[in-house]
Amino acid sequence: MTTEHADRARMPLVGIGASAGGLQALKRFFETVPDDLGAAYVVVVHLAPDHDSELDAILAHHTKMPVVQVGDHRQEPLRPDCVYVIAPDRKLEITDTAVGASPFEQPRGQRAAIDLFFRSLAAAPGRIFAVVLSGGGSDGAAGAEQVKEAGGLVLVQDTAQALHESMPGSVIARGAADVVLPVAELAQRLARLIRDGDAVAPLATVADP
Repeated sequence: MTTEHADRARMPLVGIGASAGGLQALKRFFETVPDDLGAAYVVVVHLAPDHDSELDAILAHHTKMPVVQVGDHRQEPLRPDCVYVIAPDRKLEITDTAVGASPFEQPRGQRAAIDLFFRSLAAAPGRIFAVVLSGGGSDGAAGAEQVKEAGGLVLVQDTAQALHESMPGSVIARGAADVVLPVAELAQRLARLIRDGDAVAPLATVADP
């Protein structure tokens, strides 16, 4: 294994999926998560394909980490303490030491950008985490299940705290969630998992109201 590959294998990878109501949750997540965990974060949300996205600029106001939009046919090297975000009308996949963007093969309405990314995350070496935040539909549930089967951990926003509960609820219904918490507590728990190797038992621990 080359030094580059060894360094990547040691770097925790955090894939974050969100949709309707997810922007508020993403802001809260990045306001809370420490910026020195040594992890790379990849944010996949549902964006309008025919409009420019300002997601990278928005999130940059809520974290000290660099935020990079991954554009068409680009391969961005994965670096610790860096946030990568999806571009409109593009899919993201982890490709060994980088995250790459490419056009969808599927027509609009049949795309599952979060599932697609989580499936590639499940195949990545090292410590992997899937985070599912507010959203409608079930995109991300099947992919989160694959992350869990691959030995990764799945952290899900408490549906009682989500503006749209369908997406996190679908992950919970599949039994794929390892941790279920409101967003700020979710970010804190992720930090402990990365920094201290916290155990996740008992599974699906929900914060007291």
